[in-house]
Amino acid sequence: MDDDNKDKHQFLLKLLSEGDAMVCLDARLPDVEVPKVHKANAALNLVFNLSSRRPLEINGDGIYSTLAFSGRPHKCVIPYAAIWAIYEPGTQEGQVWEGAIPKDLNLAERILGKSQEATAGAKKSLISVKQGGKTEVAKKPASSKKDRSHLRVIK
Repeated sequence: MDDDNKDKHQFLLKLLSEGDAMVCLDARLPDVEVPKVHKANAALNLVFNLSSRRPLEINGDGIYSTLAFSGRPHKCVIPYAAIWAIYEPGTQEGQVWEGAIPKDLNLAERILGKSQEATAGAKKSLISVKQGGKTEVAKKPASSKKDRSHLRVIK
């Protein structure tokens, strides 16, 4: 297992030991198994929890789980190579692996665009994320409103 995959594995296990973990992945990669309707999604977000009723296996290769999509179970395979971010949905603290973000996904513009629409003139704050594979927890400033645009890539 390379260093990035080892970091993803350890970070995912840490978050799951505390509760939920939101995994952001590029579902277009050939080894990813998700429902056909989501296979073209470069920014698919899936929530995992150790107390789920459905099977969940996390090993050195990736995540193997049966997840519900529109109420229907589907066996999913998520290799670490497809994962580009993992965060805790409640606190919105997490990690982004910049090198794993799909090149054609302009994440910064998508997030900033959604943020501008959602906040309609409210003060924006950016989250600094280190480059070079170093793990750093990105924290969102406290807010009274739950803002879904929680990850920022700063170059």
